[in-house]
Amino acid sequence: MTILQSLMHYGSYALGLYALYVLAGALAFGYFIWRKVFRCTGARPRKLERRQDGSDPHLPR
Repeated sequence: MTILQSLMHYGSYALGLYALYVLAGALAFGYFIWRKVFRCTGARPRKLERRQDGSDPHLPR
């Protein structure tokens, strides 16, 4: 009976540490994604300018 109690006791510690490990990994991954998505540097979108003659050079003729 003491072996079973010892296994349950250390198993609960192992499960708690594993939960903290998963939580820390999820937070780190979320922070990494947040930094990649909301970083300030990089390409900025530009406003499209309409040509006066109504043509668009990107469209096929």
